[in-house]
Amino acid sequence: MRGAAEDRARMMSRLVGLDAMRVFLPVLVLAAAIGATLPATAATDSLNARLEAASSVQVNQVPVSGASLIGRVQQFRNGDSLISLGDGEGQPVVLTLCKGKAHLNLEASWPGAPAAKTQEEKQMRAYGMYMAVMGGMAMVQGITGDALALPAEGQTSTAQRETSWAYGKELYAVAVTHVAGGEIRIKMTKTENTTRTPSSGPDDIVNTDGDKAARLAELDPVGTSRELVIAAAPMAEGVPDAMSLQGWMSASGKGGATVGAARKASGDCAR
Repeated sequence: MRGAAEDRARMMSRLVGLDAMRVFLPVLVLAAAIGATLPATAATDSLNARLEAASSVQVNQVPVSGASLIGRVQQFRNGDSLISLGDGEGQPVVLTLCKGKAHLNLEASWPGAPAAKTQEEKQMRAYGMYMAVMGGMAMVQGITGDALALPAEGQTSTAQRETSWAYGKELYAVAVTHVAGGEIRIKMTKTENTTRTPSSGPDDIVNTDGDKAARLAELDPVGTSRELVIAAAPMAEGVPDAMSLQGWMSASGKGGATVGAARKASGDCAR
């Protein structure tokens, strides 16, 4: 019983850690951008600033094999934010009201997701969905860097980026498209995994070959792509008060049957 209680406490501490969530803040900085080849018409802009000001960012993740993952992060003028996962509008997964505490949709799932019967399992599933969306965004932010070479509307700029791993470098092609009307698309595609460590010798204490193979298997395969689609539309005022929160859990324990009820119960929008 004590172990289960400690696990629940750790889970809730992670949820409360989302309280001050600004989903567009830079996280997991992975590498410095180098070797850019940019057209002369490209202007330098701040990717982080663009993300903070966006009403919506779609996160498309396409593996070499298997199903693609589509996530969406919405921001609102009053400080609300909503993270969804899935095709179209997707399933809402994590909600914050007025930059307050997180609310998790315990009924949200996706094809192939592990079965979840207990409340703790459902919390972990929802948290995993949140990390799937935000982790994909963080990867693009980290590899692209904050200094965004933004071409003229209707144009695409390209660059090469790289980041280090234990035995070499991961190489990426980054394409930035400035769609007419202001939408920005940033697509990052893995092009190569390089290695630089020599093979193991008979006197080596550590089997370099085995360790290198294990670490290489943890990397994204060549051909994997991630794309951010940053909307140009203005932010709406807030998440509609009539939105149902049936099946949701509040990190603070002060939820409600609807968004409007949760606003009153949590007090997050009264500050």
